[in-house]
Amino acid sequence: MRFRAYLIGIAAVVAVCVIVAFSELVASRGGSIDAILLGATHMPPGAICVLIVLLIANVLVRKVSKPLGLNSAELAVIYFMLVCAALISSFGLMTQLLPNLIGINYFANPQDHLWQKTFYKHIASWLVPWDPDGPERQFVSVRFYEGLRVGERVPWGLWIRPVAAWLVFAFLMFFMMACVATLFRRQWVDNEKLTFPLVQLPMELVNEESSGSFVRSRAMWLGFALPALIHSMNGLHRSFPNVPELPSFFVLNSLFVTKPWNEMIVTFLVLSFSIIGFAYLLPLDVSFSMWFFLLFFRFQDFIALYLGYQLDRAPLYAGTRYYQAYQSTGSFVAIALTLLWFARPHLKLVARRVREGALPQHSLHQVTAEIDRDEYMSYRTAFWGGVISFLLMMVWLKAAGLNPLVGAFMVGSFVLVVMLVLTRFVSEVGLLMLQPVFRPLDLWAVAAPKAALGAQNLTLLAFLNGIFMRDPRNVMPAFMDSMKGADLIGARKRKMAVGVAASILVAAVVAFIIQLRIIYAYGGIRLNSWFFMANPRLYFDESTGILMNKVPYFDYRAPVWFSIGAVFTLFLYAMRARFWWWPFHPLGYAIGCAWPAIVYWSSFFVGWLAKSLILRYGGATTYRNFRPFFLGLILGEFATGIIWALLSGLLGIASPAVPIT
Repeated sequence: MRFRAYLIGIAAVVAVCVIVAFSELVASRGGSIDAILLGATHMPPGAICVLIVLLIANVLVRKVSKPLGLNSAELAVIYFMLVCAALISSFGLMTQLLPNLIGINYFANPQDHLWQKTFYKHIASWLVPWDPDGPERQFVSVRFYEGLRVGERVPWGLWIRPVAAWLVFAFLMFFMMACVATLFRRQWVDNEKLTFPLVQLPMELVNEESSGSFVRSRAMWLGFALPALIHSMNGLHRSFPNVPELPSFFVLNSLFVTKPWNEMIVTFLVLSFSIIGFAYLLPLDVSFSMWFFLLFFRFQDFIALYLGYQLDRAPLYAGTRYYQAYQSTGSFVAIALTLLWFARPHLKLVARRVREGALPQHSLHQVTAEIDRDEYMSYRTAFWGGVISFLLMMVWLKAAGLNPLVGAFMVGSFVLVVMLVLTRFVSEVGLLMLQPVFRPLDLWAVAAPKAALGAQNLTLLAFLNGIFMRDPRNVMPAFMDSMKGADLIGARKRKMAVGVAASILVAAVVAFIIQLRIIYAYGGIRLNSWFFMANPRLYFDESTGILMNKVPYFDYRAPVWFSIGAVFTLFLYAMRARFWWWPFHPLGYAIGCAWPAIVYWSSFFVGWLAKSLILRYGGATTYRNFRPFFLGLILGEFATGIIWALLSGLLGIASPAVPIT
């Protein structure tokens, strides 16, 4: 890995930060549901866009001088630098961080002073850019939401200290995630041989040996043309209604007008060519479970409504029922424990390497000495680095005002349960978008009432939920994907780790500068409505309800449904271990009531059906022959989405609903 490759990667990171900022703040100003968000997934369209530009430029440079061009390993490192930069610029950090730090001051009601009396006294001055001892709607927050007047400047001085403080916490959390990913990499990649669907297309593109044949494949271009044609027609239809439309999005609930059907929770039919392509790459039991368990949860709903039960929604997850959300919570915990159980032989080797890491190399057992030679970091560094970063986060949270034991539970369950399982989803299922139906705060409610936390802890947790924990589309899955990508392309993982770390640091700073300028220029009320209007209010509204006893002090249903979800998940694992033909995968059950399944279940069904028929009637050879076609579906949908996002951002043209985010 040459140093200039890192420099090219850093320049590309800056480009991604600019593209994602304008895409997600300006072009998608109406909201995030039908917008094309270029940084909000774990194969970010913004990263693919810049990668394609780099590949074209690299081909031209290598025609002039082959040594001047980038090799496959360098391109792979740059790609994962772009992935991390896109995530940091989007839901992974910055678009969540800035509005959540200031929304509580802008949206507070100056008539009843409720938020001011309840929360402001618990906010340290170094956590926010406004004065917690002052009134609501201070200058810095009003201009943040309504835009600067002529002659006014961005108040950088008020923002630098709080953003720097939160970046310290974020970097410690990301480092802990990198440590955990390093400790599990060998188990998932070498021992269990997970498919890593999101890695396959980018590595096909950067691999010198396969990229030529892939680009020349007629099957790939046929697959590419299908989403390109349909989404382009739909985009033109929005500006020219005479152009025919083939909708890629349909709400099934509109077909049902009688009880209990009309009381069913929202269910979509979505034509996502990229998800169809990813589903084709998955084992059949995984793709089957991703659509079956959505219907399984809808069947639960139907029975309960038919029997006359009143079903309430999950806290802050309107697309899910309360009883289903806690089944998913129990399932996540059971999966995390099962992942640890299955990894016991590997973790024993890890423990031995950690204990013996300080001994001379010649005194170690050969297997122990070699086991972490090509990892992000040594196992000793990963273990102690994870412990130290966790302890430093506790120090940070204590200084911010959070009880250390509460902080340990929230951060520990977030990284070791929520993010570990979500990373497994990306590695095994290839989910583009990650959103579970619970947070560590909801897991707390299984054993203790939320109100018992008190106003001090709930204030700090409102920030943590809004910035990190409700929409956890952060970089931990990208760490695992990058290590798999390094294996596929023959790159050194330590070199990959350097590039990824540099991209996160640079992206955080660049995204902060670019996004703050955009926000103060336009005003947050004119930008993406989810980031600026809805998300910053959710968690303080929730905390107000908890403290004012508008929700049950302790809901006994939480531990009951949590236990049912955990036990059923363990049953699914036991059946998979006993019967090779068992088609029900626990991951499908865990996510079956969440937003990714609600949106993508129908596309998983199409991909599963296509692969089933091809394997049944054509065999393994036919399956391999069709692989470029399905990879073409992914590339075509992403390329079309990128083009329409750019047209929308630059020219204001209405874009079609391309379901890649």
